[in-house]
Amino acid sequence: MTGPNTPAAQSNASPARVPALSLSLDHVGLIVPDLEAARALWSDLGFTLTRRADHTRTGPDGQRIPAGSAQHSVMLETGYIELMQITDPHAGHPLTPAMQQRFGLHILALATEDPKATHAALAARGCALSPVMDWSRPVSEDGAEGLARFQFFDTPWQASDASYFCWVRHMTPELMRPPGLLTHANGAQALRGLTYEGSPASCEGWRARLASLAVDLRDGLRVVATTPSTQVLPVAIEVAFADLGELADRARRCGIKPEPVSGGLQLDLGPRSPIRIDARSGPSA
Repeated sequence: MTGPNTPAAQSNASPARVPALSLSLDHVGLIVPDLEAARALWSDLGFTLTRRADHTRTGPDGQRIPAGSAQHSVMLETGYIELMQITDPHAGHPLTPAMQQRFGLHILALATEDPKATHAALAARGCALSPVMDWSRPVSEDGAEGLARFQFFDTPWQASDASYFCWVRHMTPELMRPPGLLTHANGAQALRGLTYEGSPASCEGWRARLASLAVDLRDGLRVVATTPSTQVLPVAIEVAFADLGELADRARRCGIKPEPVSGGLQLDLGPRSPIRIDARSGPSA
């Protein structure tokens, strides 16, 4: 991994001279204290989850070695949600320091069709970046068998970051979304975005940080100045559902009170999976 992040504002590179990057929201990820407890909660809420998968990475000698993390994912028609636990804090996982600060949503993963070109464009903006890395996880789901491989790079996480940024290309997309994983008992359809909250000053700084990394998700990314916190934090994932009734019933059975809001419901998942779901009625597109 590279050293401390150098803000683009400190670089001689001019972001205005770099072509705009074509990026989309690939997935978001939570670091949870207990992966099995988080899996059980999401399952009880009616989500279909992938089987547990332990990440591996390619070492200097070309051999695959443990990456120190494990996951379950909620695969949606558009985007997905990753539940991840750091299983070995000594394995060098880039998010080990983030886990030590707080649990909850950390990962903001952007899709790129060409990691090397995106890497070069961001480097030209003065961003400190890791090399492009090759990671994988085993898949055995609904007839899909194999090793899901992906290329990604990141910018080093720093304590002032509300999210850990990475840019990813899935090398084996056919393994990602077998039909059985896209059918959820609660009618979940699509990941629509996420919401950050903080004080006006912290939100202004976070918007500048996003701009320095060429992150522009339009309506899918909201930064709302509502709290006195000196640090902006991710507070909610927006998900589209075919029908909110089943989700609300399941939430009540889990001891979670669904809060009606304009256009949908809010569910605070509590300490097992620290995030709020902003549920909206479909369609997914």
